[in-house]
Amino acid sequence: MFLVRLFYTYVLRRTPPYYTRYPFWLILWKPIRKFINVAVIPAIPYNTLRILLYRAIGFKIGKNVFIGMKCYLDDMDPSLTTIGDNVTISYGCYFACHGKNQAHTPILIEEGAYIGMRCTILSGRSGLVIGRGAIIGAASLVNRSIPSGATAYGVPAKSATGSESL
Repeated sequence: MFLVRLFYTYVLRRTPPYYTRYPFWLILWKPIRKFINVAVIPAIPYNTLRILLYRAIGFKIGKNVFIGMKCYLDDMDPSLTTIGDNVTISYGCYFACHGKNQAHTPILIEEGAYIGMRCTILSGRSGLVIGRGAIIGAASLVNRSIPSGATAYGVPAKSATGSESL
């Protein structure tokens, strides 16, 4: 990649692209990791194998975690997604740690949280924390942190008060 950087700098007289700073092995690994994360893991019917493969490509996942099929965890920087112990993530959830004009920011799901099916979790500009024991309703859009023990649902997700019934 050093030669590509020199080519851009001295021959084309342009600023070299960001990927010229990456080691060559990383440039080869990223599309393989993306394929494993997007095409292989979400289709595996065995939770234990899904969790094992998510950990193998760099996600931080605690013990006794369930991640349903057809979930897509953002693999731009897998180390930014941390899932605590005893977390349940239902089927078809999407996680995004980056976006246009946004740095890569962390997603932390604390112990005992439950995320309903078809939820979308967006870390935003400063990151996102789903607190210990929080419950996220199905098909919710979580774009802000949810406190511990809260129940949140909707688009965008808002915490429910104690008097409301779901």
